[in-house]
Amino acid sequence: MLDSFFGSLSEAVSFPEDQLRCLSALLLGYPLAFAFRLLPANNPNLKHIASVMTSFFLIVVVVNDLVGLMHLLGSSIAVWRIMGAVEGKWGPRLVFIGVMLHMSVSHLYRQFNDYRGYKLDHTGPQMILTMKLTSWAFNVYDGRRNPKELSRYQQEHAITTFPSLLHYLSYVFFFPAVLVGPSFEYMDYIRFIELSQFRDPKTGKIHWPAGRVMASMKSFFFSLIALASLATIGPKLDVLWTLDPAWKALPWVLRFGYVQLAAFAARFKYYAVWKMAEGACVMAGFGYNGQDPKTGESRWDATSNINVWAYETGESIKTLADNWNMGTNKWLKHSVYFRVVSPGSKPGPLETFATFGVSAFWHGFYPGYYLMFASSAAALTAGKLLRSHLRPKFVSAASGKTPLWYNMLGMLLTQSTINYLSMSFLLLTFSDSIEVWKNLYFVVHVGIVAIIVLVPVLLPVKRKSKKQQQETEKVKELAHDVVEEVAAVAVGAAKEVLETSSAANGKVKTL
Repeated sequence: MLDSFFGSLSEAVSFPEDQLRCLSALLLGYPLAFAFRLLPANNPNLKHIASVMTSFFLIVVVVNDLVGLMHLLGSSIAVWRIMGAVEGKWGPRLVFIGVMLHMSVSHLYRQFNDYRGYKLDHTGPQMILTMKLTSWAFNVYDGRRNPKELSRYQQEHAITTFPSLLHYLSYVFFFPAVLVGPSFEYMDYIRFIELSQFRDPKTGKIHWPAGRVMASMKSFFFSLIALASLATIGPKLDVLWTLDPAWKALPWVLRFGYVQLAAFAARFKYYAVWKMAEGACVMAGFGYNGQDPKTGESRWDATSNINVWAYETGESIKTLADNWNMGTNKWLKHSVYFRVVSPGSKPGPLETFATFGVSAFWHGFYPGYYLMFASSAAALTAGKLLRSHLRPKFVSAASGKTPLWYNMLGMLLTQSTINYLSMSFLLLTFSDSIEVWKNLYFVVHVGIVAIIVLVPVLLPVKRKSKKQQQETEKVKELAHDVVEEVAAVAVGAAKEVLETSSAANGKVKTL
C-alpha cells in the first residue's frame, strides 16, 4: 500500500522516492514524539518498548529498509553481548574495531554499487549507530574503572550497572534520532526516560520546564525554510557545475565566488534534516539543557547537532568544527581524541590528525573526504598559529578584545577557507577535487602552508621565564581555590534557604 502511495507521490512532486520516504519518517516523528511525551512517567519500560517499536515501524514500513534494520539490529546485539562478556579495556576496543569494520563494508558496498550516487540506504543510520555503540562501550568500560582515573565527563556518563537488552535497544533505536541523529550518551537518555532531571527529589512530582513546544516548533520551521531554500536555490548553485567548461572560463574572482555560494547552498540539506530531527527530540521531551544564565529561560538545545548562526559567522576553523555536526564532534572528542592520548600527556598534532583520520574513515572511502579532512587539519593548525602569534598584537589592553575589523576579516577568511576545502567533500573524487582546486590556483592551500612555515619565523612568540610561569600557575591555583570556596558558600546558603523554606511551609500546613 505504501509502495504505491510513495511511488505516485514521488512522480507527482518530482522528488526521489527514497528521500521522500526519509522526509516522511522525520515528519511523522513529531506527532509520534508528542504521543511519546504523554506516556506514563512512572512506567519507563513502556517508554522503552514504544521507542524500539516506533523505530522498527519507521524503518521497515515508512523507509522500506528491512535489510537495513537487520544490519542495525545485528550489530547492536553483537556489541551488547561483547561488552557483557569482555570486562577489560579490550571490550570497547573490540567494539570500536568491529562496528567500524561493519560500517566500512556497508560504505564500500554502496560505493561500488552506486558510485557517487545519492540514494539513501542504511549507511546513514549506521553511521549514527556507530557513534552510539562505541561511546556506549567506552561508558560501560568506564563504569568498571576506578572513578579517580576518569575525567569529570567520563564520571558523569559512566554506566555502573549493565543495562538490560530492552533498555539498551531503546537507547540505540530512539525513534526521533534513529535516521539522521543526533548521537548522544546512554546515561543522558536514561535520565530523560526516568525524568530524573525534572523530578522533585522530595515529592517525586514531575515539573516540566517551559518552552519545550516552542523550541520544537522553532527547529521545525527552520528546517522547512532550509528545505525551501534547498529546493529553490540549490539547483541554481549545483556544485557539479564547477566541472563544466563554462565555469572554468569565468574570471578567477567569479570562479572563487561561485564556489563560496555553492558550498553555502549545499549546507541547506544538513540544516534541514538535523533541525527536523532535533525538533522531534525536543517534542518528546529530550533535549533540556538547563537555563540560560543571561535570560533565565529554559534551554532545549542539548540534542542540537548544528548551531547555524555560530557556524555561518565563525571566525576560526575551530569555531566551525565546534558548531557543525556537534554530536559527531562530541563523539570524536570523547571516544577518539581523549582515548588516544597517553595518560599524563597533553594532546598534540598527532592526536588532531588521528581524530580527523577517524572522522574521514567514519564518513566513507571517497578520496574527497580524506582530502577535506587532511586539509582541514592543516587549516586548524594554521589557525592556532595565527591565534598564538598574530592575535595578541591586536588585542586591546583596555578591553581585552580584538577590533571589529579584525573579527570581520577572520570571519571572511574562515568562511572562504571552509567553502573552498569542502569542494572535495562534495565532489567526492580525487581527480575532480584536484581539478577544481587547480582552477583556483590552490590559493587556500598555499595560504595554509605559508602560515605554518612563515608565521613562527616572522612573528615569534616570547616565551615566559620559569619564574613568570611559576607565578602564573600560583595565580591559577589561587583563583581555583577562591572559586571553590565561593561555590561552597553558595551551596551552603542555598541549602539553608531551602531548609528554612521547608520549615516555614511545614508550619503553614500545621496552622
